[in-house]
Amino acid sequence: MFEAESGYQQVIDTINRIQSHGLTHKLSVPKMVIIGDQSSGKSSVLEALTRLSFPRDKDMCTRFATQVNLRRNPALENDVLSARIEGEDDFNNAFSTVQAPMTFSGVIEQAVVALCKRKNTDISDKVLEITLSGPTQTPLTIVDLPGFINTTSDGQEKSLPNTISGINRRYVQDPRTIILAVVQANVDLNTTRALSEAAEYDPDGERTIPIVTKPDCIQSGLHIDWIEVILNRKKTMKHGYLVMRNTGYDQKNLTWDAARQEEQRFFESHQWNAVPNDRKGRDSVKKFLSNVLFEHINRELPIVKREVDAAIDTFKMELDALGTPIASTAVAREKLVESAMLLQPQVVAFLNADYDHNYLAAHKNRPISNSGEDPYFIRSSLLRLYKKYCSDMSSKDAGLTRAQIVTLVARYKGNSLPGFVDPVAFKAIINGHFLDTWRATTQTHVVAMHKQLSEALSEFIAHKANPTARDVFTHVFDRFSRIRAIEIDKTMQGIIDDEATPFTLSRHYAEAVHKVRSKNSRIPSLPSEPSSAADLISDNSGVITPPSSTPGTPPHSRTESQTSAQQLSQTGPPASFPSSPLMVDWDDIYTAEEMIPCLRAYLKTARERIVDKVLMETIERYMIKGIKDYFSMLLKATDGELQCMLESAALKRQRKELEDKLADFEGIMEELSK
Repeated sequence: MFEAESGYQQVIDTINRIQSHGLTHKLSVPKMVIIGDQSSGKSSVLEALTRLSFPRDKDMCTRFATQVNLRRNPALENDVLSARIEGEDDFNNAFSTVQAPMTFSGVIEQAVVALCKRKNTDISDKVLEITLSGPTQTPLTIVDLPGFINTTSDGQEKSLPNTISGINRRYVQDPRTIILAVVQANVDLNTTRALSEAAEYDPDGERTIPIVTKPDCIQSGLHIDWIEVILNRKKTMKHGYLVMRNTGYDQKNLTWDAARQEEQRFFESHQWNAVPNDRKGRDSVKKFLSNVLFEHINRELPIVKREVDAAIDTFKMELDALGTPIASTAVAREKLVESAMLLQPQVVAFLNADYDHNYLAAHKNRPISNSGEDPYFIRSSLLRLYKKYCSDMSSKDAGLTRAQIVTLVARYKGNSLPGFVDPVAFKAIINGHFLDTWRATTQTHVVAMHKQLSEALSEFIAHKANPTARDVFTHVFDRFSRIRAIEIDKTMQGIIDDEATPFTLSRHYAEAVHKVRSKNSRIPSLPSEPSSAADLISDNSGVITPPSSTPGTPPHSRTESQTSAQQLSQTGPPASFPSSPLMVDWDDIYTAEEMIPCLRAYLKTARERIVDKVLMETIERYMIKGIKDYFSMLLKATDGELQCMLESAALKRQRKELEDKLADFEGIMEELSK
């Protein structure tokens, strides 16, 4: 007898113990299920294989999956029944041991009460697990599934057929499931729902074994056709066909032994002689299925073991990623300090453009902007912003025409000698016409540089920080960035304000003045008398160049100059002059001519001075060299900021779920290693 082999009971028990961990939805294990239409004879097949009298009342047909475990236990004198349903403690306590197998129908009735509030209509996706142990049992595990129905009766949910199909599908689509497809001999084989469902998920028939039921109901004249089917000559199946005779509803009180004798007499008729004995009758079918299940389990167990091992590694990694549970702010502060010490050199390296491989790998697929900038790589990005700032500042030099300067000289003139640069007018021109422009340009660029650097740093910190402390790192950095923004703006404003009083003692300024003056060393003489205001304009640009006197003619006297100025004031300023109520005379023109090279030289040196000071004393000082202050702020994080490091209720649940899964799978591995 196959069941006497020493290894058989062991592998069956191993699978049953694995399933007892309640991981049906988490781990696929080798199993055997029986499917078929309602009233197709499934219950009779199960009764024949297990010796358990399944209910046949139409109101008590299967409404949940029922797993039957048959165990050989020579130490027992009689068969012992037990039953359990995952999560149903009251039921499990009541049926932990049932000494008399004949009370099996009572177990089913109580399971219906526990799982189906409305016993005639409800379907449950829970599993009733029944174990029958005894000295003569043939080891076998089989799962009975609710029978397929195509329509519903009054009072039943319209979705009932789909619900039943869903429960069956969950088992049938599992590649580790052997499918016992019950086929009634009194219906057309090609319309059998069980075979069509099996074929959908097992198209090659690797896992499907058809069991033909109700052979005593074959219509007259069709016996030969069905015998051809069972002999695997019509619709070929890889494992062939099995055939069993059912006990009808009118024979429900027939004992198992009496039913077996009836079946034997039926198959002894000459028309069934063509079917091999190992393919017909309950004893032969049970042995055949036991062999198939044993081979299937032996083939799948090593694969299951590898999957369980991989799952254990995954759960451990996920638990490690959650870190050590943090129960107080004191522990959180210790963890934060430890994490900050690890992060600081990485941030410094990042600011120095010494990017690590993990950071590069994380950003290698980021799209680069249309301008060609990649804001996540700090130095190259900041350099482009610096250059743009320098360029924008340079473009602000040509702010005034000579005509405008003449007017401004007249507006701001003080007690100064003609031909000398008036410091009052010079300062007023710088403050009124260049300082605000520089301030606006500088502020726009500093804000943009600070924003881009802050965003890149924040993302890098979030990428590198310990997950447990990540929220604290990013929250404190946001605070650090806001404080730095205020300090940067204050410093930037101070740099611009410094230029409100021109700094003319600069060697670079003196050199620039000399260079500008050397390009235009000729001092023009005053005309004897301007014929019109248009004589003051040499081109359409509005640049003033007083006309020269006739060669050899000496410059006119101061009286003539004053006369010319009076005439100019009477005729009004040239068209290119800004409208001004002030009188413009030749002294103002000569003063403006002398001021222009000074303005050009000063604007050049002042702009360069501002740009260099802004770049060094704002972004570089506060955000790059000053990044150490961010880590000082981290060490002073408030208890309120550390609260987010404490383990939340959701995180506790996540940790508990992972720990439970790990414990379950480690238990399974222990079972597999026995």
